[in-house]
Amino acid sequence: MKLKTTIKTKPNLSVVLGPFVGLLEKPTESLLEQLEKEAQKNGCITHFVRRKPRFFFSEEVPQREIPFSQSQWENIMNQLKVELDEEELEVALAILHQLDHRGFFVGDEAQIAKEFGTSKEFVEDLREFIMTELEPVGIASKNYEEFFCVQLRELYPEEPELCQKVLEFLKTGAGDQRVKDIATRLRLTPFEGEQSPYKVGSVDVLLERDQDGWLIILMDDFIDFEVQEGEREEKERALRWKKLLDLRRNLLRGCINLVVERQEDFLLGVGPLKALELTEVAQKLGVSVSVISRLVSNKYVKTPTGIYPLRLFFQRRSKGGYSREQVLKAMKEILQKYGKLSDAKMAELLKEKGIELSRRTVCKYRRML
Repeated sequence: MKLKTTIKTKPNLSVVLGPFVGLLEKPTESLLEQLEKEAQKNGCITHFVRRKPRFFFSEEVPQREIPFSQSQWENIMNQLKVELDEEELEVALAILHQLDHRGFFVGDEAQIAKEFGTSKEFVEDLREFIMTELEPVGIASKNYEEFFCVQLRELYPEEPELCQKVLEFLKTGAGDQRVKDIATRLRLTPFEGEQSPYKVGSVDVLLERDQDGWLIILMDDFIDFEVQEGEREEKERALRWKKLLDLRRNLLRGCINLVVERQEDFLLGVGPLKALELTEVAQKLGVSVSVISRLVSNKYVKTPTGIYPLRLFFQRRSKGGYSREQVLKAMKEILQKYGKLSDAKMAELLKEKGIELSRRTVCKYRRML
């Protein structure tokens, strides 16, 4: 999967941002605190807005065999029994049993149609009925785009164009203040946990995956303000803040795109971290390594497999081009297969896998294991 990254910035950000360049390494919450203080004393900063979308709060949802609680199940069944006849109800139940833990439909309409001796179109019509007519709205959506659009059509039925605007904002960060405000009120998944109160987290980036690809949302996208005329010094500071936020957003999104492209297997829980160096990212984004180092510091990413420091996704290459995680995984597989081995023998077997390490380096990795 190739993700295009189109970032155009001036290489010498120290000149562009001056003392503000150090704010690149701040987590979003800390950056907001400093920006709020600046807004209170700087008359040139107006219409300052900070929103925290509900899906940037951490939530502990217990694992269940079905993706919803008993009361939710009873509520859905009561709605279905009123609306559907016996044949439709059986097919609807088959659809509901092919939802994942978030409430998205991950099944196959054609397979369900075959099992019940009906058409795929009939199954799809029932899925759309469940998605649009039952509460909570959006159950059985196939992906985030469909789920967001269902919510927006429910909330703003007279503005069909709003769906495309919000989707564009969530994908690129581009959108006016009203679109940003609307995006903060959307639910991220059909089932959000019935008895799990939201708790404030410190996540800076949210990554989610569905059938159509990755959804990348930055907390930075929900910060905005305007600069008005005023004293020269205050206006210059306000413009520096504006420049900082724009550069930080663009660079962070470009950085995350490259992380997703390289570390997709790890993000999905099906493979180890691969080699990805700061120098590589810096070259692709057209900035210095020190800027990227600042940018990936002190930030956390919420992924389908857990919350991780952003810096975790950057792994140095070994001599053979492999990351530390890949080398450790290969060594573990060898030890499981052959048992106790000397460092020299381990180096020999690693070489057969294309990983060339000295005996001393093998010893270092063995201690890590």
